[in-house]
Amino acid sequence: MSERLNLGNIIEIQQIKSVLKKDKRLLEMFNTLLKIINKSVNNENLEDTDTETEKSYSVYSDSEDDID
Repeated sequence: MSERLNLGNIIEIQQIKSVLKKDKRLLEMFNTLLKIINKSVNNENLEDTDTETEKSYSVYSDSEDDID
């Protein structure tokens, strides 16, 4: 059996997380994506993904306040 991969251990992923710490919603979304990708890379069942952390995120905003 091959070793299980964890994308969270990649240096670039840690750097992205440090940038996203400024916006908690983006960090949460990124962490959820990492969980899904980790399961996919490791050929695990995606239905086992923790649904408690899965939320609906809006990529677009009608408000100009959200634009940096």
